[in-house]
Amino acid sequence: MIKAVIFDLDGTLLRMKLRVREAKIELIKRLREMGIDSDQIDVRIPTEEIVSRIVKNYGLSRSRLMRLVDEVYIPYELEAAEAAELKEGVKDVLTELRAMGFKLAVASNNGRLGVNLALENTSIKHFFDIIVTRNDVNRMKPDGALIEETVRRLGIRPSEAVYVGDTGHDVLAAHRVGVPSIAVSGGADPISRILNYQPEILIKDIRDLPDALRKFIE
Repeated sequence: MIKAVIFDLDGTLLRMKLRVREAKIELIKRLREMGIDSDQIDVRIPTEEIVSRIVKNYGLSRSRLMRLVDEVYIPYELEAAEAAELKEGVKDVLTELRAMGFKLAVASNNGRLGVNLALENTSIKHFFDIIVTRNDVNRMKPDGALIEETVRRLGIRPSEAVYVGDTGHDVLAAHRVGVPSIAVSGGADPISRILNYQPEILIKDIRDLPDALRKFIE
């Protein structure tokens, strides 16, 4: 039985216009200044993969690199959080899911400051029982640590949750920890890329989520 719905944030519930490419360019510049060979990393790969490669190839501590990610990314995330906008129908969807008896949570690669600000500015923070960000774990999506920690805090089994996101990496992260995934089109990834990761359900609009969950449970 599904007891909880866990959400990605940017592209799923909100439009945040996070300048990801610019943030990664600045991160790579800072890494180069530390003596890291930037030929091994580029802006097209996930931040988690950048960090993992450097830990493996240079022996730097993950905690040190995650502090650097925070230092570089937080200003961009706060900028995006200030201008965050709800996607159409989100409040109605969250209200309906609550009425259906689900616990609700957020699991986001963004840092705590930006996530909290975005949720507060869009007036939906009160809907969520649990909020987990990269500051609560030592790995980011597409690793499953964020979702695994959220499930742990909710006090349920992975099979009792679903993860809702807008990218193939959201689907991959969920599957890595045994959580079924629901993908929403119209976000960061095209449908063709999302389908490569085989989500349990693909919906065209977040407003389709309550009905999709009813069918999935049946």
